[in-house]
Amino acid sequence: MQNFIISWLDYLKLERGYSRHTIDAYKNDIDNYLTFLREYNSKNPDIEDVLAADLRLIRSWLANRKTNEYSASSSARSLSSIKNFYKFLHYSKGHTSSVVFSARSPKKPKSLPRPLSVDDTFLSIDHIGDFANDDWLAIRDKALLMLIYASGMRISEALSITKAHLCNDHIKILGKGNKERLIPWIKASKKLVERYLELVPYDVSEGQIFLSMRGKPLIRATFSKQLITMRRGLGLPEHLTPHAFRHSFATHLLENGADLRSIQELLGHQSLSTTQRYTKVNLKRLSDVYHRSHPLG
Repeated sequence: MQNFIISWLDYLKLERGYSRHTIDAYKNDIDNYLTFLREYNSKNPDIEDVLAADLRLIRSWLANRKTNEYSASSSARSLSSIKNFYKFLHYSKGHTSSVVFSARSPKKPKSLPRPLSVDDTFLSIDHIGDFANDDWLAIRDKALLMLIYASGMRISEALSITKAHLCNDHIKILGKGNKERLIPWIKASKKLVERYLELVPYDVSEGQIFLSMRGKPLIRATFSKQLITMRRGLGLPEHLTPHAFRHSFATHLLENGADLRSIQELLGHQSLSTTQRYTKVNLKRLSDVYHRSHPLG
């Protein structure tokens, strides 16, 4: 089984261009599935056990995940991973099992993006540096947060940026599936990144520009921890996360007249329906303002 899994993960990396984060998630999903198979059959699963899976087994696995308090979104993504693995076995190894493809994904709750207010956004950018241990780290955090809000990047995209991505009037971003998109520079963001590059005490001519205190590539958890410290120190909303600034980018653009197609391109959404969630957020805000402001509200 390990040889099949290694071949599959190599295929996702080399031929499909999936990111390391996505590949790690797929590996965790298949490990979880095989662990369940081991308990279900009371033996270490081999390829025949995997191919013999029926709908009852798949449903039992999903029910087990629900019992263990996995969210519907997490289980839906895991089922998608497992289907991908079976598809790989079919097309590259000649092993066929069509039963798993008829399994339905758990219904995911329809949650709307939770953007920040403009005031909280700028308060965060102004004060994120107050919680750093060094001047260059303060500028790093401010430049990174401004970059996410100014461009709508995912935190993983922002952390992966190298000098080669920084052009004179735009930034090249490699998004999901290694798809490239161009984001115009906003002057305030560009100045902060340039200031950070002047102060960083390590060589960033090659590799990622955003580094940790010890000169290693900055990771999401470290930056998220800084945001937690800041939001609690300033009494800001608990949903203030790196992704909230991406949501705020889209919502604030929409509120100021940007069209959905442009926002879709800037965010790197493959489907317009994903971007359309922000219209519902905008309508909800309009409704709140209406009921607070109208004499009959």
